[in-house]
Amino acid sequence: MKITNKKIKSWLANGSFPARVLLSGNGDLLNLAIEIASQLQEKSREIIESGIDSDTTIFRDTGKSFRIDWSEAGKKAGDQEHENVKGMIKLAHQKPLAPYRIIILENIERATHPAFHAMLKLIEEPAKKVIFIFTTKNHHKLLDTIISRVSVVQVTEDEKDFTMSDDVEKFLNGRSIIQKFQIIEKLDKKSRENPAKKINRLIFTDFLEELIQVSRVLPKYQKNLEILLETHNAVTNNLSPKFSLERLALKII
Repeated sequence: MKITNKKIKSWLANGSFPARVLLSGNGDLLNLAIEIASQLQEKSREIIESGIDSDTTIFRDTGKSFRIDWSEAGKKAGDQEHENVKGMIKLAHQKPLAPYRIIILENIERATHPAFHAMLKLIEEPAKKVIFIFTTKNHHKLLDTIISRVSVVQVTEDEKDFTMSDDVEKFLNGRSIIQKFQIIEKLDKKSRENPAKKINRLIFTDFLEELIQVSRVLPKYQKNLEILLETHNAVTNNLSPKFSLERLALKII
């Protein structure tokens, strides 16, 4: 894999890769993290990816929560003994044979809130020669206490290969307010398709996150990023999703 991100390339070229990095976006972030580890450790991708390198550990997303320790719940879920924060701490304090001890955690947002807090001190004061590489599809969902302790790298897809849903394209390109409000009505109706008829905010945040991703990748929409991020923050903080998107529809350029 060829690394194209300018910030990452500069860090690697100058020997200044940070101790705590968060890769955020919709691309193949784990693949990128493995390539970074390969270059830092000066070993082949195959060695890093297969787990042969004892100084590089990959906590892959298995669809299960990332916990503090190997509790009874973790055992019942089939977790491995070291695949938790306590295992991460133990690994981080082992002296590396390679240039670094690298710990990769795929999709950090799957960590439970207690696990996040258990990681804070480790992330804030990493042991010497330890590098953490975290990945996430959207770092705006993470706690500010985590974001403030890492270097965030927004990884975007190649614009030539980028696609967007019809509703996102209409919302960004449409000149008709009526058309935008119709999309919002459709989202609102979909969000209530549950027995309790309660609003499912994920329907709105998923739509907003696609708007944000498109606006980051395609230069002509980047002027909308500030209001999009503001709206995403409003919806995740329990403001009315429908009202927030209607306000967005009136302000978006």
